[in-house]
Amino acid sequence: MMADVMLRDVRAVFKEDSDPAAVIFGQTGTKEEKSDLVGQANYRDGQVYAIDGVDLDIKDGESIAILGPSGCGKSTMLRVIAGLIMLETPNSGTIQYGEENWTELNAKDRRVGIVFQNYALYPHMHSKKNLGFFFKMHKREEEVDERVEVVSKMMGVGFDQLLERRPKALSGGQQQRVAIARCIVRDPTVFLFDEPLSNLDAKLRTRTRVEIKRLLRRFKITTVYVTHDQTEAQAMGDRIAVMQAGKIQQLGTYREIYDDPANMFVAGFVGAPPMNLIPGKAENGGVRLDGQFVDLRNDALGGTEGQDVHLGIRPEEVLLSPHHVEGSMPVEVYWVENHFSEQRKEVTVDLGGARVICKRPLEEEWDRNTTAYASIPVEETYVFGSDERRVV
Repeated sequence: MMADVMLRDVRAVFKEDSDPAAVIFGQTGTKEEKSDLVGQANYRDGQVYAIDGVDLDIKDGESIAILGPSGCGKSTMLRVIAGLIMLETPNSGTIQYGEENWTELNAKDRRVGIVFQNYALYPHMHSKKNLGFFFKMHKREEEVDERVEVVSKMMGVGFDQLLERRPKALSGGQQQRVAIARCIVRDPTVFLFDEPLSNLDAKLRTRTRVEIKRLLRRFKITTVYVTHDQTEAQAMGDRIAVMQAGKIQQLGTYREIYDDPANMFVAGFVGAPPMNLIPGKAENGGVRLDGQFVDLRNDALGGTEGQDVHLGIRPEEVLLSPHHVEGSMPVEVYWVENHFSEQRKEVTVDLGGARVICKRPLEEEWDRNTTAYASIPVEETYVFGSDERRVV
């Protein structure tokens, strides 16, 4: 059976003294590191809300990427869908799979397949036994040979050569292929991926990402893919849910989120490099920066007159010239960084009391501690109010 997955008003709550950085986010480290992670969650009445009132509809066969920084609640969301965290007091909310109510259904009865960051393979078993362990536990061992043979062919060239090898004899990429196959062999209703590529090097990460995407398109299984990496989210998700502080800040395609960010967090998180956010005050249809005025000629700013706002501009939209042009502002070049593989450079300048990154062609010459002239195209700007929500 294929069906939509629906989460309604989901909350995952932990006591403040329960080391939530370790329990909720699966993190270990120094007290300072944990404090930094937990600082991103919501505290109320002595409790930490790892997930705080989330609604999410995942369409049948859709791949949703949950994107956010460490500690935002994305892995907790995955565990709720899997049934590893139950929605019983103090947790709350409902989760539905088609007509099935999963809210009180145990993990073993939900038929979800989970691929973990650390692969979670049994080290003493060769790959074929890892794949067949589910059937052994459910006393269906007669199905193992047929199911493994079918899945082995699906996994592509060379996979059958991995079946008689134990995890320690496999590379990271090979272990990840076995972990994925172990999920597929169970014929899951929903696929869950928890940062599956974070332990791989850059080259292998790209190759494995392509392999996973190929398999997802082939099987058309509803998928939730958790990651902090924008490239992965863009590649793996039909839609992306951007999370922070236990809430979904925005849901849409990567292009929708990039072009139309809902708030300052999304604007500052999505994009590489992220959007420049320059503090200022709303004034006469524009924004007064530190010593500079940007006339946006926008009446929508009238409701924020005199208020603290942030002017947003993508690095690729900032115009930079060695000479003064009409409407440009003098800036000091603070830093220059070349990106040869992308045939561009990033020039950081001091503008309006903030450091602003400009994307420029690689062949342009810019020197540190020199004066340049920056222009901000009005039609490419964003303004965020004092509540950090998008105004224009």
